[in-house]
Amino acid sequence: MSTPKFARIFPTHSSRKRKNQLSDARTTRKEKPAGDENAPEVGRAETVVLRDSGDAYVSNRLGVEPRPVLGDVNRNQPQIEGISASATKLRRFSGAGIDPNAQPPAELNRRSWCFAECCQLNSLLSDVKCPECEAGHVTIRVGDSMGLSQELVLCCDSCQYSRTEYSSPRENNLNHRQNVPFEVNTEIVLYSHEIGSGYSSVDKLCTVFGMPAMNKSSYHRIEKRVNASIVEATDATLNETVEFVREAYRETFPQGRVNAVNDDGEEDGAWEDDDGILWVDVAFDGTWHKRGFSSHYGVGVVVDVLTGYVLDFCVKSTYCHTCAMNKEKLEGMTAAEQLQWKQLHQPDCSINHEGSAKSMERDAALELWGRSVERHNLRYRTMLSDGDSTAFNALAAAQPYGPTRPITNLECTNHLPKRMGTALRKASKDGRLGGRGEGRLTKEKCQRLQNYFRSAILNNLEDQRAMEQAIWATFFHVTSTDEDPHHDRCPAGPASWCFFQRARAEGQPPPPHAGHNGTALSREVSHAVLPIYRRMTNPILLKRVAHGKTQNSNESLHNVMWGHCPKEVFVGKDRVEAATAEAVAKFNRGNFALAQVMDHMSLPITELIHSALANKDKVRVQKAERATDVAAVAARRARCAGRQRQLEQREDQEGEVYGAGLMGDGGE
Repeated sequence: MSTPKFARIFPTHSSRKRKNQLSDARTTRKEKPAGDENAPEVGRAETVVLRDSGDAYVSNRLGVEPRPVLGDVNRNQPQIEGISASATKLRRFSGAGIDPNAQPPAELNRRSWCFAECCQLNSLLSDVKCPECEAGHVTIRVGDSMGLSQELVLCCDSCQYSRTEYSSPRENNLNHRQNVPFEVNTEIVLYSHEIGSGYSSVDKLCTVFGMPAMNKSSYHRIEKRVNASIVEATDATLNETVEFVREAYRETFPQGRVNAVNDDGEEDGAWEDDDGILWVDVAFDGTWHKRGFSSHYGVGVVVDVLTGYVLDFCVKSTYCHTCAMNKEKLEGMTAAEQLQWKQLHQPDCSINHEGSAKSMERDAALELWGRSVERHNLRYRTMLSDGDSTAFNALAAAQPYGPTRPITNLECTNHLPKRMGTALRKASKDGRLGGRGEGRLTKEKCQRLQNYFRSAILNNLEDQRAMEQAIWATFFHVTSTDEDPHHDRCPAGPASWCFFQRARAEGQPPPPHAGHNGTALSREVSHAVLPIYRRMTNPILLKRVAHGKTQNSNESLHNVMWGHCPKEVFVGKDRVEAATAEAVAKFNRGNFALAQVMDHMSLPITELIHSALANKDKVRVQKAERATDVAAVAARRARCAGRQRQLEQREDQEGEVYGAGLMGDGGE
């Protein structure tokens, strides 16, 4: 039997980067899109006055008064002044990891792990005499292995003296009555979860270092315990989170909150019912383990809008590995035997969804809203979503809180402009409005019009009427010509983004549109996109974005989640659930969520582990602070816009070089 080279191994900490997105959609840049010097400035508030004219383009729905659903949430964020939302969330969980100079608790275990090659150890012991004969020298011999824990035998080269220890201690867990796992085996499985991998990563690691690999069945047995421990630890984190959310609402709304609904269906200022159930505003979004809506697993997550904390999640599954492996066996059984087998397997079956992958988001919303009172003593009164599914329609029909407690639908201020861009690009393609030529609806113009639409929303969050006016002002600006100008709706004055209004304010004759309106649309194109603008300026739709909030927290959580469980790797429902729970715990309380899992599994938390986790949270806060800096945001967006322009210019110069069937039929 070959002697393994290494006597001890401990996995290093994962250095996976965390993506922290900007949480406030109203922090915007001040640059104009290239190629249109008179475009509406993004991030600059303008007062737009819509005059009464008989133009057929004007919407007759401008008299709706704004009524923000979230009340003062936009102006009273429960954050500690001067720090980011990430720092605020982490500080509520004992403050660990925020202060870089904080000393680790004295009760932490002071031991450490290291890579050690046996020849190096024997070289170190070359001058050590045998404690029994005092003549021979002692050496270390590696014996049998139990996973990554290996038997180390200290023996004398002159006598029969020997002493045996394993390279890893066993877990100090009183719940195990027999076959107590070695710490290193549990920790290597936990490490594979941290890097978003599985058994193959452990097997490759052992292969590279010439060590005996862990048995696959042993790995999956330990993985089952790790998955359960992660979910249980996250449940404890969510219970703490709910208490923090309650404190935040009390601090933010000491006198109550606007637009709450009482038992009689009337609005009052209460944010908490007499039975102690708290009304909260939440953002909901679904995500899938595979792309293309063919996934076996879907995840629904609820995030509190006020604090940014995740409140609850659920995993939907249409696949069970045990059922799939026993499919042929079941076909050979009688109906009675099949029924008996399914009844015995039902408690452990992973299938909890019947239907398509697209319906998982809807069913997840029904489950989360249906258990909010029982699980967390909360009622989700609003649903901030991207509008891509029928989840809200299903909730409105189900009435989980009764007919007197309706749920309000809100739109993400990032997704609504994207919907405008998608509609414009579809119209350009279906109506053949693109291509070269003056006034055509090109891809670049679609992006600019989408940016103008977003700017009009973000600059007029407090005034829904002004928001609609600003959107129509951009439409008439790009559809104006020298013969038929429509700039009366553009902001007036010498500082206006409209070249026509600037010239009028300075007493100069208006310059020609050809050289000053880089986003000009022809009459044919303007008639084709008019229905899109009418649909996207619906007062009901604009009212849903008056809050100014986004789903950035949900999107950021998805990034962390699939980092622990990549979409390219086939896994089971338990692994998806554990990855989601791990991401939720880290999202709420930081990297010290790993220490909570280790403590739950009776694994020692050493000084090195504590300092490493504290440093990761420190880096997370620093990145969040940089991400929320206005100048940094403007510079980043300018760089992205510059790269996009360069790419489009190169594609225009090269022409069509890649596409289906471009090579022809194969003839010369």
